[in-house]
Amino acid sequence: MGAADPRDAALGLADRSALWDAICRVSQDHILVLDGECRIRFLNRPGDGHSLEALMDRRLTDFVLPESGAGIEHAVREVFATAELRSLEVVSPPAWGGLNYFRMQFGPVLVAGRVVAVLASSQSILPLKETERTVEQERNLLRRLLEIQERERQLVSYEIHDGLAQYLAGAIMHLQAWEVALGDHAGLAELHTGVRLLQAAADEARRLISGLRPPDLDELGIVEAIESLVADARTEIPTVTFQHDRLHGRLPPMLETTVFRIVQESLSNVRKHAAASTVRVELRQEENHVRIRISDDGCGFEPARVDEDRFGLEGIRQRARLCGGEPLIRSAPGHGTTVDVSLPIPTRSAADGGGSANARGT
Repeated sequence: MGAADPRDAALGLADRSALWDAICRVSQDHILVLDGECRIRFLNRPGDGHSLEALMDRRLTDFVLPESGAGIEHAVREVFATAELRSLEVVSPPAWGGLNYFRMQFGPVLVAGRVVAVLASSQSILPLKETERTVEQERNLLRRLLEIQERERQLVSYEIHDGLAQYLAGAIMHLQAWEVALGDHAGLAELHTGVRLLQAAADEARRLISGLRPPDLDELGIVEAIESLVADARTEIPTVTFQHDRLHGRLPPMLETTVFRIVQESLSNVRKHAAASTVRVELRQEENHVRIRISDDGCGFEPARVDEDRFGLEGIRQRARLCGGEPLIRSAPGHGTTVDVSLPIPTRSAADGGGSANARGT
């Protein structure tokens, strides 16, 4: 094959018929020309089991679902009226059953400044829709697993609170009464030691309850639950402040749990990695969103270079995404870290449709 003559390309561009024919053959999209009644006047290739003859001069709306047909008619009218581009997603029942999804673009065919037809391109987005469905199914599964996990945490915390913690409290009270009764008895020192050990066990039980799921979250709400997290953090971090607006009533259970876990994980990360002296926790309700911000003055890090075995930040991201938010994590070495999350508050009907972890089981 000889070298191509550069002048041939110029000839191809000048021959509009040849150029149009090449575009129609090469394009992976369906290219259509529609008249004002949405009738198909040209089509580069048939699809969905239809023949070219069966499609020509038929209304495009005959091959899509009614709601999509109404959208096509509106888009074509708009293009004829304004000569501006329009786009929409349409759904078509293919010949073999099921549904097919297309992204369609509509534009004017202008002759002497007048719109004489509408050029439409149609691209199947069925693989994208199938991927979206798969992702949504996986998110629903993850959401359900988290709800089950929270329920199990709740039950275990109640078992510790109503069982082990109560026995420890009873034993401490019993032994303290004996401390008073024995006075200066020779075995008093050993009794004191036993009481201190039981008190340490009771403190550990309270820590376990708070780590699993603090009763305040279910009984009093998210503000009091975060207060307990902040109080625990102050044992290791010199200054921890919590600023909040009073919320407009209780949040849906899953949203309260998500907010609590994001704050819990953020404070845990600060304690483990940041070497911070000051942490600020903020909780605000902004119309139909609740916003959480946790900032520290610690050593910071490069978010793009977090080790794969560090799951704390990824856990924050996944929890936020399940509730319709996307966390903003800002950090740099030597400049501290800020975790900023805004989560939509679902409507009452949507909130009632999800699982609940704030009812005490029996």
